[in-house]
Amino acid sequence: MKAAGEDRAGMSPILITGRDAAALRERVDAIAGKGVLWITDPGDPAARETTIWFCAGQPPSEPFSLPKLRWIQSGWAGVETWMRRPEWGRDVTLTRTVGDFPERIAEYVFGYLLAQAIEIPRALHLMERRGWERWTPGTLQGRALLVVGYGTIGASIGALGRSFGMRVTGIRRHPARNGNDDVRDLSALERSLGEAHVVVNVLPYTHDTESFWNADRFSRMRAGATFINVSRGATVDDRALIDGIRQGKPAHAILDVFREEPLPRDHALRDVPGIWITPHVAGIGTLEPLARAFAENLERFRTGQPLANVVDRERGY
Repeated sequence: MKAAGEDRAGMSPILITGRDAAALRERVDAIAGKGVLWITDPGDPAARETTIWFCAGQPPSEPFSLPKLRWIQSGWAGVETWMRRPEWGRDVTLTRTVGDFPERIAEYVFGYLLAQAIEIPRALHLMERRGWERWTPGTLQGRALLVVGYGTIGASIGALGRSFGMRVTGIRRHPARNGNDDVRDLSALERSLGEAHVVVNVLPYTHDTESFWNADRFSRMRAGATFINVSRGATVDDRALIDGIRQGKPAHAILDVFREEPLPRDHALRDVPGIWITPHVAGIGTLEPLARAFAENLERFRTGQPLANVVDRERGY
């Protein structure tokens, strides 16, 4: 991307918002090897001159007036919130942060899959009551893993799955076989659902993926399967999932994201045996990867190079 007003990019202040802003500023300065003129208040008169906004967390509820803005770096991998933001004009580039999300989310997926397979809850219960009842733990070896949304994060989940001896299949819009990756297009989803012991949803939230996981797709799953959602809550029809669990398709669900967060204490999902719930912790951004991703893209912006992880407005990711 050729930065508009590029001769000013190294001089104009950069707006930074979100948690840990002070620590992020310090770390970006250290990585970049040069001082950056930062502002943290969008009401500051200097904000009208900024060409860059580093939004390290959720965008504030009220829009900002940033007339010279040319680039927004979001600290999140998901960008659906930006679709309604006036700051993302047609002449503004939006980039998302990948950072260490692929590794963290993959570790989350397999942490809970292993806990399920070798029955860690059972072991903890026995420890609490000082019991001694032996059993044969299950294994992930040889099981079929289907990752729906096989981008950077999905591929990381797939790679870890293969290291556990799982048979891995990916689904994505534009499939390609790369090394050990077996990636199919969306037309193969229904057939693939019936083969999988574990289905992981990594689809971005767009108009096309609203309630993507509906009654029909759950009914096509293998009996006894496990469904994992580390994407967005709105990609799942909650009622269809609950009904599916009761019918054994899937038999289990591990959910980290929800339509409403925090998830209400009396939400129907909390009452269903077989559903494990975590409070959106699979892919929390951390200081070093956030700072490094921004610093590297800042250098690209200043030198007129293409930015990394640019969001396609039409696709929504």
